[in-house]
Amino acid sequence: MKTGIFLAIAFITTAAIWSADYPIKELTAEQKAAIDQALPDRAPVKPKKARKVLVTHIAKRNGNPVSGHPSIPFGNYALVEMGKNTGAYQAVINNDESVFRPENLAAYDAIIFNNTLGVLFEDPALRQSLLDFVKNGKGFAAIHCGGGATFVQHPVYDQFPEFGEMVGGYEDGGHPWLPNEVTHVKIDDPKSPLTAMFIGPFEIHEETYQFREPALRDRLHVLLSIDVSKMPAGRKILKQRQQDMDFPVSWTKAYGKGRVFYSMTGHSPDAFKDPLLLQHYLAGIQFVAGDIKADMTPSDKLKGATK
Repeated sequence: MKTGIFLAIAFITTAAIWSADYPIKELTAEQKAAIDQALPDRAPVKPKKARKVLVTHIAKRNGNPVSGHPSIPFGNYALVEMGKNTGAYQAVINNDESVFRPENLAAYDAIIFNNTLGVLFEDPALRQSLLDFVKNGKGFAAIHCGGGATFVQHPVYDQFPEFGEMVGGYEDGGHPWLPNEVTHVKIDDPKSPLTAMFIGPFEIHEETYQFREPALRDRLHVLLSIDVSKMPAGRKILKQRQQDMDFPVSWTKAYGKGRVFYSMTGHSPDAFKDPLLLQHYLAGIQFVAGDIKADMTPSDKLKGATK
């Protein structure tokens, strides 16, 4: 009996902590196998030390838990197994808001928001703790709505403006192109170690975002973006986006002494079965954890970063 209890506790502490408030569908053996087959077998770099990352998928509307994106269990499984498979980090999944207290965040090197959604928590102290964690030198990564659609609830965007500043922008205006359409992606910084896995432009099926800030590249180091020259007319394009037709897909960004990585991809479960996207996520995680050095200079200060 004692052995069984010990093993159960060991599993929880080394792999994932699940919150009953945010239940997700258990993946089938076939679904897990498809992800396993796509996982990288090695990390881009050897970690400088053992790394621990917090993964959360809190999703709320009107202050109440909601089920969130169907891709969440795929992302959680991929993030946990990718860390194990490559030795790059240990992922712990925790949706308890108390994990964002400073004394609890101190155990982690980086935080990953896997398709979080809505206003996650109202407590000013917890919000400041999240900001300080990154600002003081650690890392933050966000997948799909874990960035620009978190700590907001459409159509209001002033719930936590400091989070939008940290991430780099807030999504607004719906989705110009939908998952049933082909999205053409170009590589804006082919020299970045976070894009080394891509040999050239590629196509995805994804729920795309447009960001509401008047300018984007004055604050973001854009890694990937939508090649609008190959796209049909988008839906309900914001006025500010009509002026520049700029739709970043992935970027890096400095926040104080810390590092931010965001990818618009991950709405579809297929993103977590794509070997190249998984390598992209892994490089991004190692970047925010402090093991990979990558340029965070805003793109408008760079020249010739197109592949």
